Amino acid sequence: MKISKVIFYGSIVATYFIVLHIFFPPWLNSPIKQGIDSLFTNFSANWLLIFPFIGLVALCGLLIYYGIHFVASFGISYKSKKYYYPSISIIIASKNEKPLLARTLKSIMNTEYPKDKIQIITVTSGSTDSSTEFCEKFAKENKNIDMIVLSKSLSKKGKPAALNYGFEFVKNDICIFYDSGNVITSKTLAELVEPFQYGNHKVTIGPMIIENWNQNKWTRAAALTYVFSAGGNMYFHVKNKLGSSAYLFGRNFAIKTKLLKDLGGFNENSLTEDLYLTVLLNLEGEKILFVPKARAYDLTPNNWNAIKKQRTRWVGGYVGDAPDLTKLKKGNKNGQSIIISRNLSMLLLHHLDVCLLVITGFVVFYALIGFYYMFAWTLSLFIFVFGYLFNGIRKYGDKHYSLFLWAPVSSRITLFMFSLQFTLPAAPDISWEKTPMILEKSQEEIESIISATIN
Repeated sequence: MKISKVIFYGSIVATYFIVLHIFFPPWLNSPIKQGIDSLFTNFSANWLLIFPFIGLVALCGLLIYYGIHFVASFGISYKSKKYYYPSISIIIASKNEKPLLARTLKSIMNTEYPKDKIQIITVTSGSTDSSTEFCEKFAKENKNIDMIVLSKSLSKKGKPAALNYGFEFVKNDICIFYDSGNVITSKTLAELVEPFQYGNHKVTIGPMIIENWNQNKWTRAAALTYVFSAGGNMYFHVKNKLGSSAYLFGRNFAIKTKLLKDLGGFNENSLTEDLYLTVLLNLEGEKILFVPKARAYDLTPNNWNAIKKQRTRWVGGYVGDAPDLTKLKKGNKNGQSIIISRNLSMLLLHHLDVCLLVITGFVVFYALIGFYYMFAWTLSLFIFVFGYLFNGIRKYGDKHYSLFLWAPVSSRITLFMFSLQFTLPAAPDISWEKTPMILEKSQEEIESIISATIN
């Protein structure tokens, strides 16, 4: 994170609150403001007021933090200049997801990217739903594209092993990864690789947006979480605006083949291959660039049980990998600082739906009891959080502003994920071999997503 950018955005927010304090209307009843003023004018007589002042300073810290992110949420984090079309290899690891795999392959064929520059590698090891036969037929029907279908049985369980199997057959200098069910736009691939031509970046990732957002309350709630958390999106947008690296979320990302080879491919013992690779890249000093127009669409489960299984899988991998990631080191960098930073940012930015509801309660409370100084502060905090989410929906939620109405439902999802950190088994009791029911995509989750398919 560039300190200069943080200072710039932070100074804007700090100036706002200084002005608010100095020019706060004197005719409004404000015992808290009067107490702060008296603390500085006659400290010896009012020193006990130091304690509520400390609380106000803590609140000010939150206000500045969210204010910085609100200000940084405006504008463009990266804008493509000109397209170029290097040869690329797309890897899709899929198990028993044939209808979803078909959607992804079809969207790749519909892209504007030159087909003679695309290699597709599907890994369907372990599938029993004729996914392999479907891919072989698809390859024969689309001979204008180089497609390899891999299906041998793998001794090592888990997605990382499947990705490494596919990675062995990569022919091109850039690898791109998708999950079954992801649908890309006509320009996604061109946008994703555009930054590589300048030599400044070796890893890029694009936004992921929920396609079946309007199916029911659960899909609307999930779509809201994708705006600020699960899809990266606004989270990555602001990180890049502030000079920080984005993270990898396992799909819709591109990486230089040589770089991935130098890192040893995917760690087959990892439970979250994307986070593990993110930490390795950070230790190497490689910044992950978020490309806003490299959009892809995903399907979310449409019932509570399937959503719980999906989010348990996500959190379970993180809980299992975190201890090992904190031990990684290179030079003066270490995995512990990376994981701590990620935990703090997730705590503050991945529960914004909950924050919005809590802050709204305080705004109403202070208004009702006539504490207008605190009302002004909490209203400002509400504006920052609401504005951040508003910009997120505008940029990465296809402007579906009605998603705000489903914050109470999405809060249930985010609080459930938060609680999992304290209830799931910890490493080494969680692994691909010991707890496949946690880490592997369940049939219930797959069937829920397939039922949500939009033709």
